[in-house]
Amino acid sequence: METIKEKNDLLFQVALEVLSYHSKCSDYEYKNITEIEVMDPYPNMETYAFDSYALSSQGLFLMPSLVIQMTKNLFSLQRFGLDELRRFVLTVRKNYRDVPYHNWTHAFAVAHSMYLVIRSGNNRFTALEALAMFFASLCHDLDHRGRTNSWMKNEQTPLAAVYSTSTMEHHHFNQTITILQHEGHNIFSHLSPAEYKTVLGYMKECILATDLALFFGNKSKLKDIVEKGQFTWDNLEHRLVTTSYDKLLNSGDFPSSFAMPHLLTYNPIGDLEKAQGKTPIAMKDRNTAHELPAHQVGFLVGICLPCYELLQKCIPETKPLVDGSQSNLQKWSRMAQHNRAALDAMNKNSDESGKKGAKESGKDNASKSDKKDDDSEEKQDLEEKKSENEQKESIKEEEKHVDEEEKEKTENSIENSEADKEKASD
Repeated sequence: METIKEKNDLLFQVALEVLSYHSKCSDYEYKNITEIEVMDPYPNMETYAFDSYALSSQGLFLMPSLVIQMTKNLFSLQRFGLDELRRFVLTVRKNYRDVPYHNWTHAFAVAHSMYLVIRSGNNRFTALEALAMFFASLCHDLDHRGRTNSWMKNEQTPLAAVYSTSTMEHHHFNQTITILQHEGHNIFSHLSPAEYKTVLGYMKECILATDLALFFGNKSKLKDIVEKGQFTWDNLEHRLVTTSYDKLLNSGDFPSSFAMPHLLTYNPIGDLEKAQGKTPIAMKDRNTAHELPAHQVGFLVGICLPCYELLQKCIPETKPLVDGSQSNLQKWSRMAQHNRAALDAMNKNSDESGKKGAKESGKDNASKSDKKDDDSEEKQDLEEKKSENEQKESIKEEEKHVDEEEKEKTENSIENSEADKEKASD
């Protein structure tokens, strides 16, 4: 007879089986990607100006097919099982949630930018490093929930309990390992055990480095190395520090960075905090969406541009990222100035309307007061007239009463007088 523990273990295995089935690409998806034909080379694919976000409306299988094309261009497919690669890419796509920003399209955009960095790197990275960097870029936000690490920690979520630091980044890497372990998904099966371990180690380092809490430390480290003239591609640590920039690699073109408004317009964290009675910061508040351009200016000036300029010193071929960020900065700055001017005009109009309203209100109040006084006087007059009439009626009643009394007295007096006359006659 099964114990409760044994039954729970079996139920857990069933749950894992169901989860595994629904988290993998379907046979239908696999069949479709084998039949699709994509231009090779795809237009603008070899430039940083390539707009990854425009692809999301061009069919379900275009981006997965382009990932396979990039893999072929970087590594050739001789050492890859094409079936495993197709399944892996499709399953990675399936495990990105439909969140506003950290979704499959974002992952593809970052992977494409990393593809260009590796392609233009003139063999600065080893084959294993390049392999890890490219697929880490593709997987770096797997199963992102649209929540920040700080939110996860503050809400005491199960993920935060499992990973106390870099919560989501550890989860992204763990999801990558899970997908690799699915049957028919291990794209690294051609590697030796030592190579496999090395690649996974590099991938973990790349994915964890996308945590902004670690990112700033890595940037300072690289800046110090470069400014002292100590940077060398022969140093593994120096090479790996440059890979920590993959989180920002899709911020170079305006269309992709323009996707950021979704974080404000549909930001779920700000809504949740409001529902809890908290006041979200402006970046999380959908009611301050007009401040987005100013936030973007700060993001570009404080983070993107310094990083791209530093990366350019290490890899001169990445200059288009600097140029793209400078172009973005000009566009966002113009939008920020426009919004600021519009807000100032609104405030000015509001102040003038307020003053005018107060003036009109004063007139209205005076008019109302005058009318009230008139009404009061009229009411008083009516009351006085009423009182006067009442008094007149009262006087009349009294006069009538007096007249009757006098008449009665007179009649009595006449009667008495006649009686006296009769007595005298007698």
